[in-house]
Amino acid sequence: MKNLCEQFGLASSGFSMSANFNEEPIDGDFKSQTVLPSVSMNTQVTGMLQNSHILATKLVAPTAPVQLVPRPRLQQPEKIPPIILVCAPAGYGKTTLIVSWLSSGTTPVAWHSLDAGDNDPVRFLAHFVAAIQSQFADFGHALVDMLESSPPPPIVSLMRLVVNQLCSLPGKLCLILDDVHTLTEPEVHQAIAFLIEHQPPQLQLILASRDEPPFSLARMRAQRKLLEYRAADLRFTLDETEKFCNEVMHFGLPPDQVQALSARTEGWIVGLQLAAVSLHENPDKTSFINNFAGDDRHITDFLLDEVLQSRSQRIQDFLLQTSLLERFNAPLCNAVTGQDDSRTMIDQLERANLFILGLDHQRTWYRYHHLFMSLLQNRLLNTRPDLVRIVHLRASRWFSENDLIPEAIEHAFKAVDHELAVDLMEKNSSKLFSHGQISRALVWAQQLPPAILAQRPILSINCAWASYYMDNLDAMELHINAVAECLKNFHDAPFGSKEQAMLAQVDLLRGCHFALNGNGESGIVHFRRALAVFSPGRTLYRVAAVGLGFCYSACGRLEEAQKLFEENSAIADSKQSVLIPITGVLGLGRIHLLHGRLQAARQLYEKALQECLEAGWQDFPACGLLHIGLGELAYETNELSRAEQHLSRGVEMTAIGMQYANAWGHTLLAQTRLAMGVSGQVLDETREMALLKYSGRFIIDVSPLSAAIARLWLQQNRLEAMARWRAAAKLPEHGELAVGREAEYLMLARYFFALKQLPEAHDLLERLWQDAEAGMRVTVMIEIRILQALVLHEQGDVSGALIVLQQGVELAEKTGMVRIFVDSGRPLGEMLKKLTKGANYTSHIHRLLGHFSGEAAPAANETSAWLPMLFSKKEKQVVTYIIKGATNQQIATALFISANTLGTHLKNIYAKLQVNSRLQAIERLRQLGFTS
Repeated sequence: MKNLCEQFGLASSGFSMSANFNEEPIDGDFKSQTVLPSVSMNTQVTGMLQNSHILATKLVAPTAPVQLVPRPRLQQPEKIPPIILVCAPAGYGKTTLIVSWLSSGTTPVAWHSLDAGDNDPVRFLAHFVAAIQSQFADFGHALVDMLESSPPPPIVSLMRLVVNQLCSLPGKLCLILDDVHTLTEPEVHQAIAFLIEHQPPQLQLILASRDEPPFSLARMRAQRKLLEYRAADLRFTLDETEKFCNEVMHFGLPPDQVQALSARTEGWIVGLQLAAVSLHENPDKTSFINNFAGDDRHITDFLLDEVLQSRSQRIQDFLLQTSLLERFNAPLCNAVTGQDDSRTMIDQLERANLFILGLDHQRTWYRYHHLFMSLLQNRLLNTRPDLVRIVHLRASRWFSENDLIPEAIEHAFKAVDHELAVDLMEKNSSKLFSHGQISRALVWAQQLPPAILAQRPILSINCAWASYYMDNLDAMELHINAVAECLKNFHDAPFGSKEQAMLAQVDLLRGCHFALNGNGESGIVHFRRALAVFSPGRTLYRVAAVGLGFCYSACGRLEEAQKLFEENSAIADSKQSVLIPITGVLGLGRIHLLHGRLQAARQLYEKALQECLEAGWQDFPACGLLHIGLGELAYETNELSRAEQHLSRGVEMTAIGMQYANAWGHTLLAQTRLAMGVSGQVLDETREMALLKYSGRFIIDVSPLSAAIARLWLQQNRLEAMARWRAAAKLPEHGELAVGREAEYLMLARYFFALKQLPEAHDLLERLWQDAEAGMRVTVMIEIRILQALVLHEQGDVSGALIVLQQGVELAEKTGMVRIFVDSGRPLGEMLKKLTKGANYTSHIHRLLGHFSGEAAPAANETSAWLPMLFSKKEKQVVTYIIKGATNQQIATALFISANTLGTHLKNIYAKLQVNSRLQAIERLRQLGFTS
């Protein structure tokens, strides 16, 4: 333990034991709360906790007991690993062991006592951040704001920001997550697993759990970064049992009785504690020990009887009724028991040390030890089952009156009073959603009988929106149908009535549902119905208008889509949600991109970003969409460094609750880094798994994500992944092509080409050309001509290949598109070389060749017309000094720029020249005839 103290400023101590029954209990589950010197909360954070939905008592560490049983065998090794796991069943002293390490420490300690409520991801992360804020007040304020947004973002998407901010802490921090076994929600498990996978060096992590953690620690174990304590380590030895009985409890037991007690409890610490309660009041200790059972299930029941039988009937009744409360205070106990002296009863329980745990410093809130509470509940069910429902209803009423809505709803469900539960959920729906209770609300809704849910349209509408944000289409459809069934007799309701407004929301939800399913025609029908009811300019109206625009776009009705996007893309008009106009801007920009107007799209995105900056919204997650859009355009014009910068910023911002957009950004970023020649895996395994959700899935949204994923996999030559993509996409390959899936069909044509299925590729491209030409979707036409050239060339028709390639080059000349050519590989570069010798060549062919590898570069005397376009004004100045052989310091001094700025310019120049070093750049520039 000495080394733990030295490295993290923690005190070395033994294992804790109570001095007598009126002092602190011994087990980790017997948690009398207090503030350790190293975990005291600063005033600022305390104020924050009082004004939020944070339960401050979850962030306070248990008391370091007065007396300790020395346990030198549990001291730490010489080198302390980043993670300590204390894993043992209930009653083995996990928490007490941890507290004994920390009680006199100087390093900041953040304590987070977990419970079943932390299975709500937002609640978990809110308390997680608050625990750290108790020591570093400036930590995570932006995260708190994001968690309070409606809808709140997925917790997994926030963990990258959590880790990044932990890396910026000014000093070391010891973080304890106690009772990890109470977590069952996979999303919360993933969040902790991410923290472990990317653990910052400043962080010492201690986990306490009854069960094996649900996330893998195998890698940490293999790397010897994990220290583990199990039940075999924690159970009392005979010597420790003797010290507990005779030095701490002062029983004066002879060696044979200590040995008998040790054998029958098998070192189970709570078993000893429970035995001590009875031994203290039993004059015949020998008889008690001789009759003491050894199986922990039986000794628990036996000792419970022993403890309760010595109490008055009023105390027993109080214990049984209040055992149904996860936490309680005196007024709540008065409400559920019908008594008016609960404060006195609680004080008596505290003095008797009857497994009651204080949760705050004001001695207001308490709870029972979990094991004790469970046994009391079983006894109540067996002896007074009629009281169970009554207590839950009384508790629900009290929590509701005191504005503790989640607890009120939970008790209503436990009372099997579904009408009361629904009343509470509907009445407080906006509050629940704004406080990040979306996933919890869905869990509650799933517990309702369908007949009741069908009678509650407001609740069903809220649940449908929650399902939409969580991308749960089955649940969304279930709740939409429930609303529709409830409102089926109100279709003739007066215009402007609440029934008509709810029916319009049903249409809006159905439109969103069809968009998620890729059904544009059906989406159009429902979005238009919604628009006929909603008032123009209102938020729901604009949501429906933008949704309709995307459905129009997917169905090829670009002019109608463009009109809707233009009407709903004004950033300045946004009052509630900046996401709506930004999405409109992206829709408008994609139409420009399809028509080959890349510069117009770029100007549109940059203007929107500037407006967001002026409004102070530049850091909103929705603005990440604009950065991703700019990154996509920069990639297409082969400005890879610029693309990487925008895409990196975009994926960082959209990690906050924008799963689809974030997946799009990650796909484009991986594609960009692949083009930049980044070695190794461009996507980690976690991100790869996330993309599988969208592989082959057509969703009507800002971008054709499924096609982008396929493009990335084809560039990596991952044909097995493409085979799975093709199967999942289920594109009709014969007869009429599916509407709106043009981008995916282009990827299918590329897949056919990769498989050498040339006739299939040729036929598909011919059919795609007819529709693209009719709609003048220039970028699609360019890609089709490039692919046709490759197919014809592979079939041996060189002249035909050059003819269609020439058409593609002419189409691309005014667009600025480059990467679509470069990504097609060296064979296309060779064909472009041949075009330079033809009668109809254009200077754009030379510009394109300049972006290929050195072998495909044009001759030096042919570069003067296009090379200056490759570099910005400042980059041209840097290039001039590179050619002269100037050092980085000389260049920075001459141009009055910093070393970092120069590094950025060099990175851009190298990317445009397709080189990796200064020497390669000089050679490449000389090959291209750039001499000054």
